[in-house]
Amino acid sequence: MSREKIKVPGNVYEELVALEREIHFTLDTQDTVKRAEDRGYMAAANWIRNNENAYKVGFSWGFEPEAEAPHSTMQDIPQRSEPMQRRTIAHPPPIQATRPEPQTPRAPSRKSSSGSSSTGIVAGIKRWINKYF
Repeated sequence: MSREKIKVPGNVYEELVALEREIHFTLDTQDTVKRAEDRGYMAAANWIRNNENAYKVGFSWGFEPEAEAPHSTMQDIPQRSEPMQRRTIAHPPPIQATRPEPQTPRAPSRKSSSGSSSTGIVAGIKRWINKYF
């Protein structure tokens, strides 16, 4: 028997590496399966449960992913599709500027305050001064 790493499927290898970073492996397969399931590594847990002897050898010698077909070849790239039509809100047509009509001058409105005919701040100050001084 040569000292080669144990070959495992790619997804199992990724989960075993992640599991190794999170916990310390033990030779107790039931404990390792339980920890793998608790952390969501179901592929690794199933592989360890089905291949206990291979796991124990890989525990000592290491694991490596099985050779798979190369990813991202030119044939795998899908053809570009037509862009989707965007849903937009219809905007109202722009309002055209019109010239304002000339206004006729109005007479200033007067407010009556306490029977006095004079208005404004200055008149109010004068009344206050006359009232109190």
